[in-house]
Order: sequence, then structure tokens, then C-alpha cells
Amino acid sequence: MLNWLFKTSHNPKLPRTAIGLMSGTSLDGLDACLVRETLDGSRIEVIQTLETSFPTEVERGFKRIIETGQANLSDLLRLESDYTDIVIQQCQQLIQASHDPVSVIGFHGQTLWHEPDIGSTLQIGFAERLAEKTGVTVAHQFRRGDMARGGQGAPLAPLFHEAHFLRDTENVAVLNLGGIANISLLMPGRPTMGWDIGPANTLADGWHQIHRQQPFDRGGAFAASGSINQELLGRLLSDPYFAKEPPKSTGREYFTQAWLDNALQKLPSIDPADVQATLNQLTAEQVHKALPEDIHILVVCGGGVHNAHLMDMIDDTVEPLVVTSDTFAIDPDYVEAACFAWLGLQCLDNKQLKTEKITGSITSGVLGSIVNPTRG
Repeated sequence: MLNWLFKTSHNPKLPRTAIGLMSGTSLDGLDACLVRETLDGSRIEVIQTLETSFPTEVERGFKRIIETGQANLSDLLRLESDYTDIVIQQCQQLIQASHDPVSVIGFHGQTLWHEPDIGSTLQIGFAERLAEKTGVTVAHQFRRGDMARGGQGAPLAPLFHEAHFLRDTENVAVLNLGGIANISLLMPGRPTMGWDIGPANTLADGWHQIHRQQPFDRGGAFAASGSINQELLGRLLSDPYFAKEPPKSTGREYFTQAWLDNALQKLPSIDPADVQATLNQLTAEQVHKALPEDIHILVVCGGGVHNAHLMDMIDDTVEPLVVTSDTFAIDPDYVEAACFAWLGLQCLDNKQLKTEKITGSITSGVLGSIVNPTRG
């Protein structure tokens, strides 16, 4: 029988409320949520959620920089300003909806470039303006401190996954299907591990936009109309990233449309629906490779849970029971936003988090920096 009881701990502090913000590699918009600590302080509960699609000019601005690695500085500052305005509006709505004061806003920012090989990463977002406009303390730049300690700076979600999904008697893996897929391994009595396994939505969405003029494959219908091309799958799987041992992290600046085109150019013409199906199987193969044999449950979250074809590919490829994070009382679309609310609270407490087995950092440390608003 599965043990669904959450861990307990003794925490004399009164439960706090926080906001978490996440705009990820899918570039489909900003997810925000209001959370409250449980009475024992062991985890958080999501109270309210908000989702905002990016205006076309903001989405295009992000994609242009991420795909080319180039930016006009004036355009970059304008993009950051417009993005921050969206963030401020989201936070103000959640603050007004909250029955309790908000202790901290966990603000991930938008990743434009991630380069672990040189120990640096770029997330934009004007945290100081967010703090001034909301009157709430902001925790931001969660990745750079880890990189300063020799870590990859990503993924950070396994830390939250451990706090929320770890069980006493079952081995659990948590799979986030964002633009890039990352996985966490949660086994009682063993250190939590997690890493980026490769592309999920980023290539599939881009391919669908090119061939169907729609931003994503709704329900996986286009992929379901095709068949897996084994020769293409083999070429994609031969990429050196997949053979690297964790800790490792990546982004859509690596898994670009050009990356896919390079593989396709070496093969006879393939039906676009077959490419779509093969991209989903690529993700499923990487999930299978990442899972130890003794995992009992695979918990899936992120936008990819809405792609029925992708979920079927994963379910057909892996051994564990596959469930979505709804089973653990958290909406799959808001796990990452909730993660950064939780990380904001840890930063507020100046808590050192163990990232050595996740990011490869030399030592544990505080993730994030605090910006306080001006107090009248």
C-alpha cells in the first residue's frame, strides 16, 4: 500500500504566505501562485494560481535572444522592463487576494542564457522594482550563488520535490516536462539527486509551430497521427549530452531548431508528423534511461502533462506507476512556481540547502539574494 502521509517536523514558527513566480523554457507565459506553509512547516499548500500569456513582442524578444545568443542592450532593457510589468501585475493581484501578509516573493526571472561550462547564467527581471511596487521582500537570482560554489545552477526543483514528494516507504521520481525536462530521484535514506535529462516541449513546440502554425501540439494529436522514425531517433540519441553523467543541466540555447535540423539534413525526407512523434519518444527514452529499477512511482508535472501522446509514450516506456502531481495535491502547471515560493522562504530564512548531489556544487549554501522594499 502506498504511504501518502506527508513528512512531519517540529517548527514553532507561524505559517507564512509567499508568492512564487516562474516563466520557463517553454516561453508560454508567466505562472504565479500564492502559497502558505503548513502548520508543521514541513511543506506548502497552494492557495491560488494565476497564469498570464506573454504579449507577442515579449515572447518574440525572448525567443530571438535565446535562439541567436545576441541582443541589443537597449532592446534587452526594454524587454526586461516589459516583463517585469507583467510580474508586478500578477503579484499585485495575488497580494490583494491574500488574507494574510505576504512574507516574500520568490522571483526566478526569465532565463535567457545558461552556460554551466563557464559557470554563469542569465535570468532577467527587475527585482528591485518588483519590491518597491509591491512593498514585499523579493528573493531572486537563485542560480548564481550555486554556480559561485562550483555548481551547475540547475536544476533547483529537486530541492522542492524532496520537501513535497518524498515518502517514507516508496521510492519516488518526479519528472518536470517543461521546455527542458528535469528529473528528481527521491529515495528514503539516500541523498536526493536531480538533473536536466534533455528536451521536452521546446523542440516539439517549435516543430509544431513551423509545420502546423500553432504554438503547441494540443493533446499530442499531430504526433499521434505519425510514427516513430527509428533512424532519426538514433541520431538524436547519439548527442553527447545524453551520455554525460549527472550532475548536468542544459537549456533551449543548446537544444535548438538548428540542432534538430542538423540531424534531419543527414536523412531522407521524413513526414513532419513522424518527426513530431519521434521527438516525444526522444523524451520518453531519456526518462527511461534516468530511472533506477527500484523506483515505484513517477510523478509528472509541467505543461507536458497535457500532451496525451507524450504521456502515453512515457507510460509505455517506463516501469513505475505514472501519476501526475495532482495525486500529491499540487496542480502540475504550478509545481515550478510553488518551488520558487518555497525557495523564497528558504532564502528569507538564510537556510543552507544541500545541492552537492544535484548541481555538483562543492558545498551547501543559501540560494538567492534578498531585496527589501523601502519602508515608510
